[in-house]
Amino acid sequence: MTLSPDTLRPDTLTELEASLHQMKTANYFLRVAVDQVPEAVLILEAETNEKSGPKVLFSNATAAVLVGVEPEKGLRGMGITDLAAGDMDAAVLLESLNRAVENGGAHECEAMVQNFYGNAPQRCRWRVRAVFNSLRKLLNFTLIVTPLTAGQAAGTRATPMRCDDLDAQSNQLKQDNLAALAQGIAHDVNNLLGPVTMRLSDLLQQVQGQPALKEELQLIFSGLKRARQFTSQVVTACKSKPHQKQPVDLAAIIHDTVKFAGAGSNAQLRVRLGTALRWPVADGVKISQVLQNLILNGIQSMPQGGYMDVDAENADIGLAEDEVLKPGTYVRVTVRDRGCGIPPENLDRLFKETFTTKPDGNGIGLTTCKLFIHDLDGDIRVSSRLNVGTEFTIYLPAVPALIAGATAEKDQAPVPLKKGQGRVLIVDDEDDLRKVAHLILKRCGYEVIECDNGQDAVKIYHSLARTGTPPDVVLMDLTLRGGMNGGETAAEILRFDPEARLVVTSGSVNEDVQMTYLEKGFVGVLPKPYEAGELTQIVHRVVTMMSRA
Repeated sequence: MTLSPDTLRPDTLTELEASLHQMKTANYFLRVAVDQVPEAVLILEAETNEKSGPKVLFSNATAAVLVGVEPEKGLRGMGITDLAAGDMDAAVLLESLNRAVENGGAHECEAMVQNFYGNAPQRCRWRVRAVFNSLRKLLNFTLIVTPLTAGQAAGTRATPMRCDDLDAQSNQLKQDNLAALAQGIAHDVNNLLGPVTMRLSDLLQQVQGQPALKEELQLIFSGLKRARQFTSQVVTACKSKPHQKQPVDLAAIIHDTVKFAGAGSNAQLRVRLGTALRWPVADGVKISQVLQNLILNGIQSMPQGGYMDVDAENADIGLAEDEVLKPGTYVRVTVRDRGCGIPPENLDRLFKETFTTKPDGNGIGLTTCKLFIHDLDGDIRVSSRLNVGTEFTIYLPAVPALIAGATAEKDQAPVPLKKGQGRVLIVDDEDDLRKVAHLILKRCGYEVIECDNGQDAVKIYHSLARTGTPPDVVLMDLTLRGGMNGGETAAEILRFDPEARLVVTSGSVNEDVQMTYLEKGFVGVLPKPYEAGELTQIVHRVVTMMSRA
């Protein structure tokens, strides 16, 4: 007899619902706990596939980081041999599974695991356990995967890891997870910036005869460009790779930042720059972010308004002259407000991450400023008097302006529009961005078709190709909601038409991975947020490239 909800008593239903809720809660906490394990954990199905071996049923976050995939995506559905770096490693893993079954439980082996993010394969120790029920039926395989250091010889048992090794491994895992989180945040922020950046860059080219309006729009546009650079910097800062530093025009950064941060406030900001001001060897985006934070803090400390000063001058540090800074040439930037001041007991706590006196603050602003400045081999200092004001002083290593002149930052003017002819298919699930791109391309002479998912994109391409009028360019977003993602959609289109011209557009594409997409068959990369001119320029280039071919 089959039980249905109608045949169950109310108290029985309540008990079942409570049990189900309890199971869901337990499953959640179990998943969180396993994700904290510093070793990769995999559970494989019992049944095997001739080509790929048993498939992954479950993987923790460490396993995802190890093979270079997003933790939220995981490895579910991949075969065990898909993780192997080569055929020999795949054979070793399959043999270890068989040995675990034959031995009635466990087996260990060493094999290389590949990395889908482009990093080098990693030699690991694989601890395989075959899980049986009471009737000796194989239920699944549980694998613990541990990366081996260079000093651990193949075929020998791995020595226990020291505490400092565990700390280093844990820190690396945190860094990798932070980088993945930053990548996701940067993607979402870039998508939000996309329509505004594109529309504003277009409007700037339509107000040439209105200098006052153009100046205001240019100020906003410069802020958007810094925001776009900053999202890229956030991702880079979270990766364990050295940052590239070069001389930057500090005077220009100060003027732009003061205009942007002070706009709309009742504070009057005065800028004073020394003669022959040196250029700091630094990251212009980070310097601008630090200045913005200090200026906004100063404005908030003066609710009734008042004067603020932003000064910059050259400074020299001699041998044994400073406890923190190395001897050399510097530029000193001072941000001075005339606000409420900071109590003496709070000055020592000011750069601590958890400290804030603001009701809605989180205490990380000044901490981030300090990290940025120290990363540039500089220092930041503070002095304050109650009801008089606060003064922040920043020291940055610098070089003479004449030496740095050849490396001036790019012009902040928008990229000019490029008119042309051709058919463009836009595949993007961001409605606002898709509509703005459609508007601009149509005005520049292109026929535009748009859709918001991969399945429709494939159907549209097939339909147009069969009539002899395939799209000249496909603008393909990588992260599409539901169904096929951008990579899968692109692969399907290229299988149907190897000559298809696809340009990848995404808020998560940076310089590190652009070549990867070009190798997958894309003919161009257009990172979000892009300007109207950048959009029309790359479309024109691809269409022209096709006509020449």
